[in-house]
Amino acid sequence: MDLDSSMAPEADQDPTVQNNGPTLVNKSSTAGESAPVETPTATTVAGPRCAPTYTAVQSVIEKKEDGPGPRCGHTLTAVPAVGEEGSPNYIGPRLILFGGATALEGNSAAAAAPSSPGGAGIRLAGATADVHSYDVLTNKWSRITPIGEPPTPRAAHVATAVGTMVVIQGGIGPAGLSAEDLHVLDLTQQHRPRWHRVVVQGPGPGPRYGHVMALVGQRYLMAIGGNDGKRPLADVWALDTAAKPYEWRKLEPEGEGPPPCM
Repeated sequence: MDLDSSMAPEADQDPTVQNNGPTLVNKSSTAGESAPVETPTATTVAGPRCAPTYTAVQSVIEKKEDGPGPRCGHTLTAVPAVGEEGSPNYIGPRLILFGGATALEGNSAAAAAPSSPGGAGIRLAGATADVHSYDVLTNKWSRITPIGEPPTPRAAHVATAVGTMVVIQGGIGPAGLSAEDLHVLDLTQQHRPRWHRVVVQGPGPGPRYGHVMALVGQRYLMAIGGNDGKRPLADVWALDTAAKPYEWRKLEPEGEGPPPCM
């Protein structure tokens, strides 16, 4: 796919009938244009650096359903602003929260206890597929309902921003491990967020939870580690977002890597 800081919005049609799914496009590096190159300057810092600190922020929740509420195993992904500030179509930077387990379906702590041997390793009560948006400029939470078919309810999944698109993979839900398919939440249009399911050919990381995924070099989705329901993992997978058809490739890095973990 053409990698862009945001996935190009699709025409208004059923995403399930699209052959190749959405395309990632990097508006900050459009073909034929060259971005200005800033020359780094050396800065001398005298003395020890200050430790980072946390500051409590009072968020705004106008309606109860707008706030995500207590949950675990969700993802919170930073999505950059869209458009020119001050213009009618400007959308400020946001934090997108997806999924997680609320334990509302269980009536005791046992509902979230580890499953029996042979299961997926854990069972999470109250797994959701909710999407909440936090506006970092106004400190306001809102719940959004994208069009299209959403991922199944899940927690302990991974989510990575590619421009104004959030890519989601893996996790575990009420029925066990989620499928290994990729889902994309397109947030390019403020009032028309849309779900897409991305078809990836060949073998891939497989169903797993507790792993990590990041966008490297504004091009490669890298997935590492996690648990497949039987054991912790340490394998490394890469997907080139600039090449169609999309395909996972297992990497064999040199040197001593981290132990299996999640």
